[in-house]
Amino acid sequence: MYQRKVNVLLLVCSLIGGLAGFAVGEVILAEWEGRIPNALLMGAYFGQLALWIGLMCLIAELVSPKLNGKGWRLRYAKDGWKLLVPATLVLLLVSGALLQLVYGLHLGGFKPAQNIVVAIDVSESMKETDPNRESFRAAKELVQTMKPSKRVGVLTFSDQAELLQPLTSVSSQAAKDTVIGKLDSYGPPIGGTNIEAALAMAMEQIEADQTDKRRSMVILISDGYSDVDLNRALHPYTSNQIIVNTVGVKSQDVQGNELLRNIALRTGGEYHSVDDVQKLTNVFEQIYRANQSWHLVGERTGPAAGSLLYALERIVIVAVIGLLIGLSLGIIFDNRFLARSFSAGGALAGLLAGLILEQGLQSGDFPFWAVRAAADLTLAAVLSLATLLIPFKESRGAEESGNGPFSRFRKNTATTFGQQQGNVNKRFR
Repeated sequence: MYQRKVNVLLLVCSLIGGLAGFAVGEVILAEWEGRIPNALLMGAYFGQLALWIGLMCLIAELVSPKLNGKGWRLRYAKDGWKLLVPATLVLLLVSGALLQLVYGLHLGGFKPAQNIVVAIDVSESMKETDPNRESFRAAKELVQTMKPSKRVGVLTFSDQAELLQPLTSVSSQAAKDTVIGKLDSYGPPIGGTNIEAALAMAMEQIEADQTDKRRSMVILISDGYSDVDLNRALHPYTSNQIIVNTVGVKSQDVQGNELLRNIALRTGGEYHSVDDVQKLTNVFEQIYRANQSWHLVGERTGPAAGSLLYALERIVIVAVIGLLIGLSLGIIFDNRFLARSFSAGGALAGLLAGLILEQGLQSGDFPFWAVRAAADLTLAAVLSLATLLIPFKESRGAEESGNGPFSRFRKNTATTFGQQQGNVNKRFR
């Protein structure tokens, strides 16, 4: 007979597990994002999330066995502890990593930028807004941390744009030192601000390169405003899907900030406003990492930002992750009927979580941490209600002798061992 049940304590504990998994996940992202491969990052994120949810659900059923029954708690609960880590942390660590690899295949021709052009404002006003030349230090740090496969170009602009370093490979430390040396030797700021000239020279460098122009991006930093015909200046960028990320430095000029914001918006880039110039290095690093690859719980930038293909891919993958977390609960509880219910409920939970992640992260209306919190808690809540939403088959045998997939394995093993022991005894009679 099929039935619907809910364990209120399991719902509460699952939410606690989701909250704990979210908190640990934010620490993982803060410490390792951009420093380890995204596949390993997402494996760790979803592995520990599954572990927390599984742990708290197991505790809930031990305290109040509404779904498994008291017979399970007396006879087989100890097996749940043995299966907890393999069924949650290990399963989702491997699955999360593999699914992230699928998400990171850059389908549809969307690939991370290989050419990066940095345009630095050196107008006279920068003497006040950036007296210690933190913008140059940020550019040097960016060059130092770039992968050997990248190419970098540097230009400065005031009344006119000046090419400091044509696009060049940073495949060796010597090449990086050459670019850094040119930044170190640059003279003091002077003149006005001509952003249109900077955009034109950056595009000249990109067009002169023989590689795919779409695999290029620009980082433009300024503290001022200049008259720019945006339609004319940005047409080469929008037509070739080249993003321009802009950084406003201590600018009190509302027009200047709005100009930089519009440049980023029209090209699919990001706008950053920096009040403390000492944070420029972190901003440059953030821009660089965001435009290299995307992971399942982060924002997509550049041409892939509005991709329907990537949106559907993320939603489906998170639904699969939800299904696997539901399956892990069935394994822990050693009950195939609950495994089916939790798997189906987990897929539904993952689908909702994926929709929250996609809409929230790509809209930019909410802080990213808040979007991830909403997704993790939704997944945990809906998953815990799976046995109410999806009926499961009642089996008294599961309580009395164990009827789950692992219980069958135990019974078969015991029978085989008994037969072998009987044969041994016959030999010695």
